[in-house]
Amino acid sequence: MLALTIALIPLLPLFASGASTTKDSCFDCHLIREGTSAKFTNDVHYKNTLSCADCHGGDPSDGTANGSMSASRGFRVRVQRQGIPDYCGRCHSDTNMMAKYNPQGRVDQLALYKTSVHATQLAAGKRAAECVDCHSVHDIRAGNDPLSPASPQHVTDTCAKCHSAEADLVRRSPHGRGFNTQQRPGCVACHASHATQPAGTATLTGATSICVRCHRNANSGPGRAAAQIAQVLAGLEAAGPGSKDALERARVAVHTFNAAAVRRAAEPPPAAAPASPPN
Repeated sequence: MLALTIALIPLLPLFASGASTTKDSCFDCHLIREGTSAKFTNDVHYKNTLSCADCHGGDPSDGTANGSMSASRGFRVRVQRQGIPDYCGRCHSDTNMMAKYNPQGRVDQLALYKTSVHATQLAAGKRAAECVDCHSVHDIRAGNDPLSPASPQHVTDTCAKCHSAEADLVRRSPHGRGFNTQQRPGCVACHASHATQPAGTATLTGATSICVRCHRNANSGPGRAAAQIAQVLAGLEAAGPGSKDALERARVAVHTFNAAAVRRAAEPPPAAAPASPPN
């Protein structure tokens, strides 16, 4: 009974400082409860005049929690991880919707994401990256904002939340020193930001490979290293399921951009020493 009484109490009025003249009970309430609205003022959606109800539905003109968050008024409950790409994609795959905001990048990111290794794993019920893992939530910034976790300055650290070994190798590699610019934006320079694919032979060699974008001469030092690394990966891929662990180790070692390191990673780990007999 107490919970119902609290839910029916009219929500707080708009704060005078910087508030819109349009009533937004969602923003006002969550400015106090959880502090989400204060965080949201830094969000690219807020800066483009979108607010809580544009994503979550409901009726921000209603001053009661029961009314503003009524399913009959379109309020949507919290979305599960597997549903987030389609949830965000309602707008971010709608070219007419996105055109209103003069987008600087592509607006087919949902279609690209669905081709990615992340989407495949997420659909299989595994914990894999989706929109808010990389872009945050309620304080989402434009991708070119230096404070965005998806910006060139920070994207390697963002990827490192899941791929710490690979990110550490990249940071210590020749690429690590210069891959933090708009032209070379960290991990996504090679793996792509939404259509993310793992390291493989197609990444390294061939007319459409990632490496050839910068290392056009196949006979240069980097060109030869890419070909040698691709040869190691191709051999492991052809060897079948028995080489799965070696292939995973080699794919991590690719981020050293050193063929010898990749070959070493593909070798079986040394056998553990036998346990000493008890005294």
